[in-house]
Amino acid sequence: MSITTSLYRLLLKHLIRKRVAGSGQLSHQPDTVYVLEKPFTADRLILENLLTTEHSHWQPEQITAIDNQHPDTLRHQVESLVALQRNEPDRTVRLQPVMVLAGHLPNSAQPLFQSALSESWANSGSLVRFTKLLLNCRSTLVRIDEPLRLSDLIQPGLSDSEIARRALWVLRTHFQRCRQAILGPDLSHRRTLMQQVLASPEVGQAITQTALKKGVSPLKLEQQVADALDSIVADFNPGTARVLNRLIQFMLNRLFSRINLQGLDQIQQLALTHNLVYLPCHRSHLDYILLSWLLYRHGLMVPHVVAGDNLNIPVVGAILRRGGAIFMRRSFRDDPLYALVFRQYLTLMLHRGHSIEYFIEGGRSRSGRLLSAKTGLLKMTLDAWQQSPSRPMAFIPVSISYDRMVEGRSYQRELSGGSKVRENLLGTLKSLRILFQRYGEVSIGFGQPVRLEQEASAAQIAGEHSASLLGQQVMERINQAFMPSAMSLIASLLLSAPQQQLREIELLERLEALKHWLSDEGIPLPPGNAQDWVIAAAERQQISRGQNAVAVSAEQAAELTFYRNMLMHQLILPGLVLLFYRRLASSGVSTQTRLLRALYPYIRAELSLTSPEQDQDLHQIRHIRERLSQQQLLATEGQPLQPLAEHLIRLAEPVLLRQYLLVRVMTALQQTTELELFDTTRALALHLHEEYGYAAPEYADRRVFEGMTEQLLLQGVLSGNPQRLLLARPLDQVLRVGEKLLPTSLIQRAEGWLKQQGISA
Repeated sequence: MSITTSLYRLLLKHLIRKRVAGSGQLSHQPDTVYVLEKPFTADRLILENLLTTEHSHWQPEQITAIDNQHPDTLRHQVESLVALQRNEPDRTVRLQPVMVLAGHLPNSAQPLFQSALSESWANSGSLVRFTKLLLNCRSTLVRIDEPLRLSDLIQPGLSDSEIARRALWVLRTHFQRCRQAILGPDLSHRRTLMQQVLASPEVGQAITQTALKKGVSPLKLEQQVADALDSIVADFNPGTARVLNRLIQFMLNRLFSRINLQGLDQIQQLALTHNLVYLPCHRSHLDYILLSWLLYRHGLMVPHVVAGDNLNIPVVGAILRRGGAIFMRRSFRDDPLYALVFRQYLTLMLHRGHSIEYFIEGGRSRSGRLLSAKTGLLKMTLDAWQQSPSRPMAFIPVSISYDRMVEGRSYQRELSGGSKVRENLLGTLKSLRILFQRYGEVSIGFGQPVRLEQEASAAQIAGEHSASLLGQQVMERINQAFMPSAMSLIASLLLSAPQQQLREIELLERLEALKHWLSDEGIPLPPGNAQDWVIAAAERQQISRGQNAVAVSAEQAAELTFYRNMLMHQLILPGLVLLFYRRLASSGVSTQTRLLRALYPYIRAELSLTSPEQDQDLHQIRHIRERLSQQQLLATEGQPLQPLAEHLIRLAEPVLLRQYLLVRVMTALQQTTELELFDTTRALALHLHEEYGYAAPEYADRRVFEGMTEQLLLQGVLSGNPQRLLLARPLDQVLRVGEKLLPTSLIQRAEGWLKQQGISA
């Protein structure tokens, strides 16, 4: 080895801070040949340093590279490996692909010096490569994927030369797909993209028709459309994104003690073959910051994020736009021209191969529950795919959960009737004080993707993959990908305890019992032990920890409802099964099951449970009852209850009560408006919730009642429209069952309140 190479190796070893990504690990097998994407000395030395760090038993001849200028050299080498594999079948010869990317962000239309800052699709020489590595020494990505086994390619009748040709084709295709998945397409200038949208026949025709209809000048209207488009279009800049990456990493390290991750491996593989549309739940403004940063850190294309134009404020809006934000009005139903322009731009970005991210719920959940899916952007995305289905598309459900919300107190203020504070620069600067507080852990789970394949017919898209059904499916998969936070377990137990307090030893025992229940259901648990969780929660002042007891104040209890609600979709069915078994014991198991199934659509509407199709609800109920029996948690009225069973019942009871109150108010009113039904039920619900020992503004969240009313209309219980709702059939039997299931004191208080309001019937 020459002195120059040794110095070069030493320089790269000390300067390069690499991250390793991909689906594989460096194989330690002696018959493995590592194939680099490009024949650069720097790339080879980085790989050699990595091999030396991980294991010392490797030979220089085990490293080769795709070299388009000298293709015969590699082809002859692979042919000799094929011959070795054919002659010695007991050996397993592997070709393992390895990529080295310097500053793995897409290349934009910038001057030469700036384009040298990051990886691009263009070929470059050794000097430019060295420059890129030096300038991006802190953001170099090494991607390692599963090896290709030559034994899988060997077939009778195929020559060594043909097998070698096929192996090289597989490797080149793999590298091309990886580059697309990581870098995305080359970035056209923002002005060019705007011109393409405005030049589309659909937009031109719409401008002409609208101008004639409104009696305005087409040129003037076109300028208005151009201004609207200018407020929409992102201006992604790799330099800005690189700076943001470092700032975000600093911020996240200050805020969170740990970031837990699950399910990303499947996404890294899917990115090689599919256009990706990320659909995260929305609980905090940190959601999109976290997700984009996480994808970048793990070697995936940074998505363009559709954000509300309320974030397009001075300074901050410009930074977000250059980080990939696409700004959108909160509503544009009454502006079809704006909707068309936005749809054309979104379609253009998808057809060019960009990853897209938007929040399927529309806005942030203030209660911790998932909101109903908004289908506008989903419909646009489906339409875009149908126009050009050559490349498959995949919708990626993403669940995000927090130990402590940055916006926790503001959410409680809004739920209590306070107005939402509009985003502004001063508010953004004030929010920097969060950097001096701690927020525990955050967990991100990637759910099972919903795939649209080229073979799907238009009929299938209109049916199985319609926007409404797709939205429901994504929400269910977000719940299935949910990773509970430690705070969600603590909140579930403390809020369901008498007077919202427990002896610490009791809390720890019940946390272990709840962990055991969730673990047996295959739900991933946060790291650490229960004692550490409680200590950390007390340090964050989310709970009050005395000498022997743990309790929550009224203010803490109201805030903890958010974290309890995040976990409710996992606990509601066990709680209801226990409640029905205990209070309807004389009815028999079959009757209890029938009543639970009748209730299931309404609970599903509130908590995004699994679809009841193909008797999934029946299978779940039976499975849960069997597990409860195995753990000796089932008990009829009069029999002693296990502590965990008590908690589960007390968690389910308020949900059932809220359903009962809506039906009771509707029965009393007989005919009403949706607004009157909601306002009356919300007021009654807040009045009764005091029975549980603390105020919970989220308990009367209007959006919960919207989902329940929609189900009552779908089931034919109600008829009419929001301006005139009618009771379609008597509900006396439903109310009688509710009176058996719920505490008598609550029923009596409800009747007394209705009588005071003069609406009792």
